[in-house]
Formats: sequence, C-alpha cells, structure tokens
Amino acid sequence: MTKFDPSHIRFSRSRASALIAILWIISILSLAVFSATQFLFVELESEANSSSLFRAEMMAERGLAIAANPDIKKGDILLSQSFRNGEAFSVRISSEGDRLNLNAILANPENDRRVLENLFSEWGLRRDEAEDVVDCLIDWVDADDEPTMVGAERTYYYGKKLYNQPFNRPFESLNEVLLVKNFDLVVAANPHWKEAFTLLSEGPLDLNEAPAELIAAACEVSVEMAAKFISVRNGLDGSPGTRDDIVFDSVESALSILGVSPDATEGIDDRISIEDSSRRILTVGRSGGISVERSVTVQYTDRRATIQSWATRRVE
Repeated sequence: MTKFDPSHIRFSRSRASALIAILWIISILSLAVFSATQFLFVELESEANSSSLFRAEMMAERGLAIAANPDIKKGDILLSQSFRNGEAFSVRISSEGDRLNLNAILANPENDRRVLENLFSEWGLRRDEAEDVVDCLIDWVDADDEPTMVGAERTYYYGKKLYNQPFNRPFESLNEVLLVKNFDLVVAANPHWKEAFTLLSEGPLDLNEAPAELIAAACEVSVEMAAKFISVRNGLDGSPGTRDDIVFDSVESALSILGVSPDATEGIDDRISIEDSSRRILTVGRSGGISVERSVTVQYTDRRATIQSWATRRVE
C-alpha cells in the first residue's frame, strides 16, 4: 500500500494557486492592453472629429464670405460648391424683410395692429383673443402706464409679482415676447411663431420674399390670393430662389398682382416694400461627415456690411 504523503497535496495546491495567479495576471494585462487600445482609438477618433469640425467651420466661413458680397444674388452657382476631398458648402440667402418687424408694427398701432390680429386669427385664435393679445403687446412697448382696452400694464404684472414688467420699450429679442400677458395663446396656436417675426429689418415687409400668410396679413387680402401672387413671383419653374423668379420693381406693381386697387392702398403701402437693406445668410459647411450651420444677418449701407446677428450650431 502506498503511504499517504500530505506534502504532495500541499505541493499540488501551490502549483494550482500559482497557475490561477498567472492566469489572473494575464487577464489583467489583457484588459489593460485592450483598454489602452480603446482609449487610443477614442483619442484618434476625437482628433479626427476635431479636424473635421474645424474644416466644416471653414467651409461655412467660405460660403459666408461669398454670400456677404452684395453683388451675389439668390440662385448664384457660387453659393453651392463641392470639392474633391468630400468637403462642401451650401448657402441660402433671404431678405430679413421676409418677416414682420414686430417693433415696427407696434410703433404704429392705430393703423398696423390689424396685421397682427389678422395673422393670429389665421393661426387659429378667435378674433377677440387676437385683439386681446395685441392690446397686451402694445402696452408692453408703449411708454405710458395706461392699459389699452384689455391690455396689461404695471398693475397687472405687479399683481403677478413681476415687479419690473412691462419694459415699456421696443422688444430687444423675440424671447421677451414670451413674457407678455396672453401671448401663450399664440404659442399654443403656432409653436413656430418666431419664424414669422424679426426685429432686424428696416420695418416694411418685403413682398419679393415674404410667405403667403404674412403677405395676406400685411396687405389685408386672403391667403389664397397671396398664394397666387407667390406662384407668379416664383416664375415658370415654380421654385423660389432661382434665376427665373420675378422681382417686382415697385410696390404698386406687386399690389396690382395681389388684386389691391390703387384707391385701397392707404395704410397698406407703408407696411410693405420690394427690398430690405438686411439679408439673412444661412451657410452650411460639411467635412468628414460633420456639418456646421452658421446663420448671420447682415445690414448693408452703401455696400458696407454690418453684422446684426450671428449664430453657429453643429448639424447632426
């Protein structure tokens, strides 16, 4: 019979423990190598993205530099360019006057408040609701503390513990409009209401570029009539921003197409124009799968450009 040797068991256990330790060390080293490799990949990817982001911004800048030239018009072939390395830019130019200037309208409420009432009604507000909202807008910008019919002056806002409102001055940003009493009705009716307004144009609505609903509101015609006007304005191809667009050279000719008779233009012709000194430039630069959008409003005075607003964002 073989004699039992306890030391043999201890030796086997020691070998097993050593093997487990070695395997554990190998696992840790493998994990460390894998992690380091992943960090390297992430770093390389981050550097590549940073480079592409920078190049995309440069593409957007190139488009902006071209579009800011006052001699460049909508539809120019220079506004969309692609390069062999996959980089590209595209630019859209529009008049800042294609939106209603809210401050300009509220500066002449006796004549122009109907523009806002018409627009808010078209968006779905009852006529009395639209009138109430306009009253509140007027009270926000006028210099006195006397409320209009159902508007809101300092007493109303004080009761809401809003002690510095209304500001009693023209709006400095469209975000301020959200502070006005009852304007939440407009936001509920049209969440994209900001697309209809500007504070940066000369004032009158540019009939050569404005959309149908704004033309209808400003000129006091039906949306259907304004849509027909735009179909004429877009030219034979039916697309805006192309070389065959019809550019009206006078307010009178535009109103004639809209069906507004000469004896009915009083109070309307001051609200509209056929050109604005400010243009909105939207340029998108692309590089390596990354796109950057830059939106700039530029005002021109004797061919000298002044930047009025500037915004940049990455487009996913």
